[in-house]
Amino acid sequence: MTKKKLNESKEMLKIMRDSKASVEQMREEDCFACFGISKAQVLKNTSAAISKYEHEIQKAENPQESRSRKIYEIAAKHMISVEERGGLEMRHSDREDFIEVSVGGLEAALEEAYEAGRKAK
Repeated sequence: MTKKKLNESKEMLKIMRDSKASVEQMREEDCFACFGISKAQVLKNTSAAISKYEHEIQKAENPQESRSRKIYEIAAKHMISVEERGGLEMRHSDREDFIEVSVGGLEAALEEAYEAGRKAK
């Protein structure tokens, strides 16, 4: 993301937060008259837009953190976690500390990680 685009995203985030604060002060009927949808839906849409801008800004300001999070998401999708299989206290054994991952599962995780990296460039 270019510096100009980052500044535009920050400005839009400020506008969206101000808009949300304004909508929160509106009555339901006024909200419907202005937007044609319920106040709850306007707030939901505004919150989604705020999240989008926050995510874009966070990704631009901390690209390494964003990539690391993506790798953990891929691993969680393809490999069983300690929480799912139970820790030492639950199993009363440490034999399963090294989890076996199928070749197909590992291949799928690597392909997804490769694709995510390719798209990030």
